[in-house]
Amino acid sequence: MLNKHIQGLLLIILLKTAFLSVANAEESFVYYSPENVLKFADALYAQGDYLRAADEYQRYLFFKPQESAPIYYKIAVCYRFGGKTEQALQGFEALLQTDPESQFVSRSYYQIGATYFLQGQFDRSIQFLNEALPRITDARQHAEAEQLIGLSYLRQKRWSKASEVFKALQKSDVMQVREKAIVYHKYAENGEHLPTRSPFLAGAFSTIVPGTGRLYTGRFSDTLTTLFTIGITGWQAYDGFRRDGLSSAKGWTLGTLCGIFYVGNIYGSVISARVYNQQITDEFLATLSIELPY
Repeated sequence: MLNKHIQGLLLIILLKTAFLSVANAEESFVYYSPENVLKFADALYAQGDYLRAADEYQRYLFFKPQESAPIYYKIAVCYRFGGKTEQALQGFEALLQTDPESQFVSRSYYQIGATYFLQGQFDRSIQFLNEALPRITDARQHAEAEQLIGLSYLRQKRWSKASEVFKALQKSDVMQVREKAIVYHKYAENGEHLPTRSPFLAGAFSTIVPGTGRLYTGRFSDTLTTLFTIGITGWQAYDGFRRDGLSSAKGWTLGTLCGIFYVGNIYGSVISARVYNQQITDEFLATLSIELPY
């Protein structure tokens, strides 16, 4: 009687185990269904987990290879947003080659230009987009590609070229592009009138009066240091020659040092002007808010 009871318990346990195994298998099967994989990938993308989202989109492609164009585009975008710019470029270029009639072609051209822009390759971004513009048939994406060309000119501090692009875009039929073009055009105009310093004038000032080139670029402490250094070495060299004549070791030693300091003062003033201009333009561009679509 006891054995029958034990056998009954064992049978119940085995049935439960079998049932749970089947349930877990079904749950696992449902989880890895193409629809749920795609939902999971979209959720990761929405959360900003782009590289994991790219992996899930790759998994989805295994199940649905016929949907390659939109998914390949999403994967490349994920790599762009995830900082994997080289992989993003490869993805967009592969899409252009494998499916040149896809609805994502125009966006892919833009994305390649945007990826070069994000890499700091502004010349390459301008060149690529100028060549791609005739192939971008969508009006909005065409305008946005032109806008990106203008932004590349801005980042290069080529104010007049940027101004030309954004002036033309103020007549665009795309409202968002037209509104941004007004803002960017003003930036380009202000960039042309930044309070920069001439390296030539800085060098000329320091040639005439040592240290004044630094004063011209706002380096007041350097001005005093330069004046003191050149003044004291020059005076000591003069004192040596006055006392011992042309054979004065003190005169030649300190005179040579004074000459080195004098030439360095001129060169340093030129560099100071360039650094000043760089800081002014960098601070100006730091106030520029750039939002790339897609």
